[in-house]
Amino acid sequence: MKGKERIEKFLELQEKNIEFEDISKEIGIASKTLRSFLNRNGYKLENNKYKIKESNEIKQIEFKNIKEQKKESKNGNTKNTKEKNKIKSQKNNNPKLEISIKEKNKKKLTPKKDKKINMTVEDMDKLCEVYDWYMQVKDYKSMKPKKISSKKDINIENKDMTNLKNTSIRVDKTTWENFERLCSNSQFSKQEILTQALRDFMNEHKYLL
Repeated sequence: MKGKERIEKFLELQEKNIEFEDISKEIGIASKTLRSFLNRNGYKLENNKYKIKESNEIKQIEFKNIKEQKKESKNGNTKNTKEKNKIKSQKNNNPKLEISIKEKNKKKLTPKKDKKINMTVEDMDKLCEVYDWYMQVKDYKSMKPKKISSKKDINIENKDMTNLKNTSIRVDKTTWENFERLCSNSQFSKQEILTQALRDFMNEHKYLL
């Protein structure tokens, strides 16, 4: 019994709910050999029944599709060959037709000539001016120093902190914690930042001064 016939026989007996051991005896091979044979052919035991895996089903469908495509391609090539032979026989019977086909092919193969651009002396002068200007400014950007990108910091107008005034104030706890966090992320001291903050506030409300 061939492989395909063996699988068909096994599936037929399995559908009749016959025990696996009895099926192997009916087919004429050992149960262990039958299991290995089914596994090799993509069958997997699910709910006490051997079923083909999805991937193998897809492969079988793809294989069938490829065979059909090859068959169609073969039929198509045969048709094209017949058409070519028909045209060839027409050429032999009609020499004028052959000449006209050759002329058509020749026209297709002939490359198109590039169109010439008519330029006046004035146009050439303008192009020369543009080129001279480009040569003067092309390296202008490269001469500029590159800015080193860094994190933005606070803008302190006056860093002179020699004349200081000691004072005690009460501030909202959350506001002060945020202020301390801000100072820790800055390169300036708390005195410098607080002084600048007061200066900005007074500039904004200088009508009260």
